[in-house]
Amino acid sequence: MKIVIIIVALLALIGGGGFAAVTFAPSKVPIPIRNMLGIEVTQEERDEAAKPSVTTLIDIDPITIPIFENGTVDRFLVMHVLLEVEPGEKQAYVNRQLPRLIDLFITYTHALAALGVPPGIQDRQFLKDRLLAKIDETIGKGYVVNLLFSDLFERPLN
Repeated sequence: MKIVIIIVALLALIGGGGFAAVTFAPSKVPIPIRNMLGIEVTQEERDEAAKPSVTTLIDIDPITIPIFENGTVDRFLVMHVLLEVEPGEKQAYVNRQLPRLIDLFITYTHALAALGVPPGIQDRQFLKDRLLAKIDETIGKGYVVNLLFSDLFERPLN
């Protein structure tokens, strides 16, 4: 009889702990269990769960982009980019696509600066988000996990 009471008490504790976790900290519960319980999972959480656990960085040589004002070069934007990719096949594919990606960085950043789209090239997060979107459009979605700026600064002409 004591064993039955102990087992019932343990099951009640486990059930209460599970209920508390689902109620008070749903983001800590694994996504498959939340799906099974009918708890909504945001797209951001799905994207975060889909990211690979092992990645490597591809270092691209610093790129110098002229910024024009009134038809003449006003300053230069120096951008040193690291691409975070999965090792193996995807890394090899991105390495083969590097000339296209470098051209993309130059043309898109140059166009963004010329058009004066707010917040423009001064906002690193905006620039990073736009470049990641353009990378996905250019070489396909899912090849580049993240884009990191090692250096991003403007150098005056003189």
